[in-house]
Amino acid sequence: MPQMIVEYSDNIKNLDHQALMLDLNHALFDTGLIDHSFNIKTRIRANQDFLIGFGDNNQAYIHVRLAIMTGRTLEQRKLISDQLFRCLKNFEKYQAIGLEVQLCVELAEMLRDVYGKISVVK
Repeated sequence: MPQMIVEYSDNIKNLDHQALMLDLNHALFDTGLIDHSFNIKTRIRANQDFLIGFGDNNQAYIHVRLAIMTGRTLEQRKLISDQLFRCLKNFEKYQAIGLEVQLCVELAEMLRDVYGKISVVK
Protein backbone atom coordinates (compact mmCIF):
# COMPACT_ATOMS: atom_id res chain seq x y z
CA MET A 1 0.00 0.00 0.00
CA PRO A 2 2.69 2.59 0.76
CA GLN A 3 3.69 4.57 -2.32
CA MET A 4 7.33 5.62 -2.56
CA ILE A 5 8.59 7.94 -5.28
CA VAL A 6 12.29 8.71 -5.62
CA GLU A 7 13.26 11.65 -7.81
CA TYR A 8 16.76 12.86 -8.49
CA SER A 9 18.47 15.47 -10.62
CA ASP A 10 19.96 13.96 -13.73
CA ASN A 11 23.35 15.57 -13.09
CA ILE A 12 23.78 12.61 -10.73
CA LYS A 13 25.21 9.81 -12.85
CA ASN A 14 25.11 6.02 -12.71
CA LEU A 15 22.60 5.87 -9.86
CA ASP A 16 21.78 2.21 -9.26
CA HIS A 17 17.98 2.38 -9.35
CA GLN A 18 17.24 -1.17 -8.26
CA ALA A 19 19.73 -1.09 -5.39
CA LEU A 20 18.36 2.20 -4.02
CA MET A 21 14.73 1.09 -4.25
CA LEU A 22 15.51 -2.25 -2.62
CA ASP A 23 17.50 -0.56 0.18
CA LEU A 24 14.68 1.90 0.84
CA ASN A 25 12.07 -0.88 0.87
CA HIS A 26 14.14 -2.85 3.38
CA ALA A 27 14.63 0.26 5.53
CA LEU A 28 10.89 0.84 5.55
CA PHE A 29 10.06 -2.78 6.44
CA ASP A 30 12.78 -2.81 9.11
CA THR A 31 10.85 -0.19 11.10
CA GLY A 32 8.35 -2.91 11.96
CA LEU A 33 5.54 -0.50 11.09
CA ILE A 34 4.91 -1.70 7.54
CA ASP A 35 3.72 -5.24 6.88
CA HIS A 36 5.23 -7.09 3.90
CA SER A 37 1.70 -7.87 2.72
CA PHE A 38 1.08 -4.16 2.08
CA ASN A 39 2.87 -4.43 -1.28
CA ILE A 40 4.86 -1.22 -1.19
CA LYS A 41 5.10 0.36 -4.63
CA THR A 42 8.40 2.10 -5.25
CA ARG A 43 9.46 3.89 -8.40
CA ILE A 44 12.31 6.15 -9.38
CA ARG A 45 12.81 8.84 -11.99
CA ALA A 46 15.52 11.25 -13.05
CA ASN A 47 14.45 14.85 -13.58
CA GLN A 48 16.06 16.39 -16.64
CA ASP A 49 14.49 19.79 -16.13
CA PHE A 50 15.21 21.16 -12.66
CA LEU A 51 16.45 24.31 -11.00
CA ILE A 52 18.02 24.56 -7.57
CA GLY A 53 18.02 28.10 -6.21
CA PHE A 54 19.16 30.39 -8.99
CA GLY A 55 20.78 27.73 -11.10
CA ASP A 56 23.96 26.75 -9.27
CA ASN A 57 25.26 23.95 -11.48
CA ASN A 58 27.23 22.40 -8.61
CA GLN A 59 24.11 21.23 -6.80
CA ALA A 60 22.03 18.08 -7.13
CA TYR A 61 19.33 16.25 -5.18
CA ILE A 62 17.79 12.91 -4.33
CA HIS A 63 14.28 13.29 -2.94
CA VAL A 64 12.27 10.42 -1.43
CA ARG A 65 8.53 10.90 -0.96
CA LEU A 66 6.64 8.24 0.94
CA ALA A 67 2.85 8.26 1.13
CA ILE A 68 1.30 6.09 3.84
CA MET A 69 -2.18 5.71 5.27
CA THR A 70 -3.25 7.88 8.17
CA GLY A 71 -3.34 6.41 11.65
CA ARG A 72 0.28 6.34 12.83
CA THR A 73 1.55 8.41 15.73
CA LEU A 74 4.04 11.24 15.27
CA GLU A 75 6.73 9.03 16.83
CA GLN A 76 6.00 6.24 14.35
CA ARG A 77 6.08 8.64 11.40
CA LYS A 78 9.35 10.09 12.68
CA LEU A 79 10.85 6.59 12.95
CA ILE A 80 9.87 5.85 9.35
CA SER A 81 11.27 9.15 8.12
CA ASP A 82 14.52 8.76 10.09
CA GLN A 83 15.02 5.19 8.84
CA LEU A 84 14.56 6.22 5.20
CA PHE A 85 16.85 9.22 5.67
CA ARG A 86 19.55 7.04 7.23
CA CYS A 87 19.29 4.66 4.28
CA LEU A 88 19.56 7.53 1.81
CA LYS A 89 22.61 8.98 3.60
CA ASN A 90 24.36 5.59 3.53
CA PHE A 91 23.62 4.87 -0.13
CA GLU A 92 26.71 5.36 -2.28
CA LYS A 93 25.92 3.67 -5.60
CA TYR A 94 25.96 6.80 -7.75
CA GLN A 95 28.40 9.39 -9.06
CA ALA A 96 28.16 13.06 -8.12
CA ILE A 97 31.72 14.28 -8.52
CA GLY A 98 32.01 17.95 -7.62
CA LEU A 99 28.33 18.23 -6.71
CA GLU A 100 26.71 19.20 -3.44
CA VAL A 101 23.90 16.63 -3.21
CA GLN A 102 20.84 17.53 -1.17
CA LEU A 103 19.20 14.44 0.34
CA CYS A 104 15.53 14.82 1.27
CA VAL A 105 12.84 12.59 2.76
CA GLU A 106 9.19 13.63 2.77
CA LEU A 107 6.44 11.66 4.48
CA ALA A 108 2.85 12.28 3.42
CA GLU A 109 -0.36 10.72 4.66
CA MET A 110 -3.20 9.44 2.49
CA LEU A 111 -6.65 9.67 4.03
CA ARG A 112 -7.79 6.13 4.69
CA ASP A 113 -11.47 7.03 4.15
CA VAL A 114 -10.96 8.22 0.58
CA TYR A 115 -8.12 6.04 -0.72
CA GLY A 116 -9.23 3.32 -3.12
CA LYS A 117 -7.44 0.17 -4.21
CA ILE A 118 -8.44 -3.07 -5.88
CA SER A 119 -6.48 -5.87 -7.50
CA VAL A 120 -7.59 -7.03 -10.94
CA VAL A 121 -6.47 -10.37 -12.33
CA LYS A 122 -6.58 -10.68 -16.12
